[in-house]
Amino acid sequence: MRKNFITKIISVLTAAGCMLSIFSVTAGAAVIDEGFESVTKNAGNQASFFSAESLPSSYNSADLGYVTKIKDQSYNDCWAYAGLAAFESKLLKNGYNIEDMSVDHLNVWATRRLNGKGWQRTYTGDGYTYISAGYLTSWQGGAEQSDAGTIDLTKNLFGDDMPTDLTKYGTTAIKYLTSYNINEIKQSIIDNGGVFTSYATANKCYGSNNTAYFMPQSYTGSYTGHSIEIVGWDDNYSKNRFNGSVNSKPQNDGAWLVKNSWGNYNSLGGYFWISYEDKYVFGSKYDPSFTIEQVIEIDDKTKLNQNEIYGATYGFNYIDSNEITYINRFNFEDDFRTLDKVVFESECIGADYEIHYIPVNNNTPVNNKSEWTVLDSGVIDYKGYICCDIDNFNIPDADGAIGITINTTALNDGIDKNSSAYVKNSIGVGEWLIKSNNIYSFLNESQHGESYIYQNNKITDLMDWYRINNNDTLGGTFVIKAVMRETDKVTLLGDADLDGKLSILDATLIQKNIVQLEELNDIQTANADVNKNGRIDINDATLIQKALAELE
Repeated sequence: MRKNFITKIISVLTAAGCMLSIFSVTAGAAVIDEGFESVTKNAGNQASFFSAESLPSSYNSADLGYVTKIKDQSYNDCWAYAGLAAFESKLLKNGYNIEDMSVDHLNVWATRRLNGKGWQRTYTGDGYTYISAGYLTSWQGGAEQSDAGTIDLTKNLFGDDMPTDLTKYGTTAIKYLTSYNINEIKQSIIDNGGVFTSYATANKCYGSNNTAYFMPQSYTGSYTGHSIEIVGWDDNYSKNRFNGSVNSKPQNDGAWLVKNSWGNYNSLGGYFWISYEDKYVFGSKYDPSFTIEQVIEIDDKTKLNQNEIYGATYGFNYIDSNEITYINRFNFEDDFRTLDKVVFESECIGADYEIHYIPVNNNTPVNNKSEWTVLDSGVIDYKGYICCDIDNFNIPDADGAIGITINTTALNDGIDKNSSAYVKNSIGVGEWLIKSNNIYSFLNESQHGESYIYQNNKITDLMDWYRINNNDTLGGTFVIKAVMRETDKVTLLGDADLDGKLSILDATLIQKNIVQLEELNDIQTANADVNKNGRIDINDATLIQKALAELE
């Protein structure tokens, strides 16, 4: 099966000693060679990037205790080491007393599933920069080493062999980073302890006894990719220390401090410096680079509702429209009906968003917007996983939906659609991927009844949209997640219909329940027991009527 729409390139991260080979992965009909030039290629503009009055000229998270010990990888999983290193740094920065996270748990989790779906790799195979972000935002990882235990990699393991209830800290916000804004990267290191990125490694580009690395823009030799954690910087790190055999030096001083995963292999104990002007670091070739913006503690009173576990593998940007509502339908458990946060992934930076609770009728979200409830609104201020706090909204029904309306009208005002500055309406989606040789690299587990599109007063199941518009039966699932809190059994005594106030409708609903014309869920039942005698009867309805009469 070949897709007949936009082509996408993904760089595959392999690592024998974490050396990375590059494969093209396409979601379209042809492979596009974008050249992958770093946005730092114009070295003449570098000086403007290198200074900020509010930032120090050098910084080192390792010296401040926000970095775990150097690891020594054995397989092609540098992306796992780097992703978990950034996670560990964020937790340490937040003051959590943690142990090392289990890389093997992540590595095996990101292999093929028993049903053949998921990431199409073995634990020794190539990896992808998308995996760590999906793993962490799924709350199925990271797991501390002591909790995950020793994982026997000699066995024939599948992704779903890994336990998914071991993580104690749920990632709720991730910001993507690029070298367009070097100061944003620096601030992210200060705020979060470290950041995840990748570069292209070649022996010729190492200097100073493997402690300094620089690949010039002119480099055309062989290389492989490698994922790392950046934990600091030094604006005054001398350009003369980048003395690899390529015989080319940066035009300016300045470098990032790298925590590597090759063990204690050099005089810096496994760290090294990489020039700000390196050809690929923080560039588009190995997107995404990211920083973990927010984590929360997970306890038995917190639950994550999600329809996918792999995160965003693609951006759903196929519809040319200023306003689209992307919807995920969920089954909300009675004990977890209090909506605390909504997480969604989008690269539609600068667009307006609005979050809605949408009732479901006959297994489909209703298309009458007058029945929707606005939960939050704002502007998408960065690319990545956005977390929106909701003011403890109580979901009224077990079968309900969360919608994300994204509007690009103001963002694209006066910009031609063919311009590179034009931002397409988009949201993250878990969608299948293939390599340039037509071999699958990822197979999604999407189903009907999970995701929907609302446009032009019409609700369409996302699986049907793919089939109709792209002749695609594999489809996708929107990356929209709901963080739920255990619901207080009594939200408002007497509020049987859960509309947040007392009215005659509450007494009427109780009377209908007594004669078995209406059913009440757990929260409604707790609210309806006005006299707190453990049962619902006419006395409860009468007490509501009396209370309303006294208010008149």
